[in-house]
Amino acid sequence: MRIFVKQTSVFLSWLDENRFRYAVLWGLDDNEGAPGSKKAVPLCILVEGRAVEPIARIHRWGHRLLGRACDVYSAEPGHGADYVGHPFFPEALGRSILQNRVRCGTHDAPCDRDLYDALLYHLAYHLAEESGIAAQDPATFKTTAWYAHVRALGERLGRPFDLSLLDMHHALTAQGYGIDPSRLAAYLQSHFKRRFKSRLYALSLAMRLQGELNLFVLRAKAVRHGFRQVMLDEIAKHYTILAVKDIPLMTRFKKARYMRGNKWRWGGWPVVAVVVFDTAPLWRKADERATQHTYVFNSRQFFKRDLRLQIVRQGGLHHKQNAMHTTDNEAEAIGHLDLFFSPDEQEALFARAKALRAELREKQATAPLDPSL
Repeated sequence: MRIFVKQTSVFLSWLDENRFRYAVLWGLDDNEGAPGSKKAVPLCILVEGRAVEPIARIHRWGHRLLGRACDVYSAEPGHGADYVGHPFFPEALGRSILQNRVRCGTHDAPCDRDLYDALLYHLAYHLAEESGIAAQDPATFKTTAWYAHVRALGERLGRPFDLSLLDMHHALTAQGYGIDPSRLAAYLQSHFKRRFKSRLYALSLAMRLQGELNLFVLRAKAVRHGFRQVMLDEIAKHYTILAVKDIPLMTRFKKARYMRGNKWRWGGWPVVAVVVFDTAPLWRKADERATQHTYVFNSRQFFKRDLRLQIVRQGGLHHKQNAMHTTDNEAEAIGHLDLFFSPDEQEALFARAKALRAELREKQATAPLDPSL
């Protein structure tokens, strides 16, 4: 929830006077872009749930020209101050921040331990590569404005600070603050609406989960030429099909532009969405991914090349008229599901994938991706 306050000190005093539990996370310095930078950013505050409604009521008419931007997030769900439909942090971390907050002059702030975890969570999951940090290269962290602050905390706490995004993900998971499936889907879908693709999310999913969920779309020209069932039959040879859904006409026009690639001129609009699950992915080695299709971890999906050529020949189509389109990996598939499937349909798909993974674990088959491969 973004509000605008004329005087930050007055707003913080008001929170104190009303005995609201809160903690200033970052951005208190008006000249702060991130800790240590010179670009102004919104003040970011975590509050208890009961404070949200009074804050919104008093500051709802604030305007950006009249005051300082302030992002207010609730530590608990269901109070209208969420981040992409979820509390800003996992509830356990949010509770810890408010319970263990310390007084810093004129305001309350997280203790060092909680601030360290909060910063890692914000960098890894909220910002991901938009933070300037690479998924697997810790050296990139040093080039960002956040590094000095995390390093100072790490040195005081005896915690690591030369970290890649994947290192942060592992550290948070070990602390019990790893991202849960529902939140992960919401973040991914928010990212893809902004056409932002994160290698961290792609790698972390492939490394954590057995099997791979993916999404194919069959395109209009091949379907009009009678190849719908041919494509579905070929997909079924390689994957377990979880859902086949005709895409309504208006959905094609409204949503397809958000799908990765967004190149519909030659093959036509996406007209059929097909969600699949691969029980035995053929993981590609790192050197293969480095040279081509860097986000495609599972080589099984390359069967579509031969199928495309077959359809072009048999249907007399132009060689650029691709018959189908697919997402690169599970993270990208999840990010696109809400374009064509309702929340209830998505929940059913996730439940099917979870059940198939449970069967794989029982059979002790198909290990997750090893990023060193």
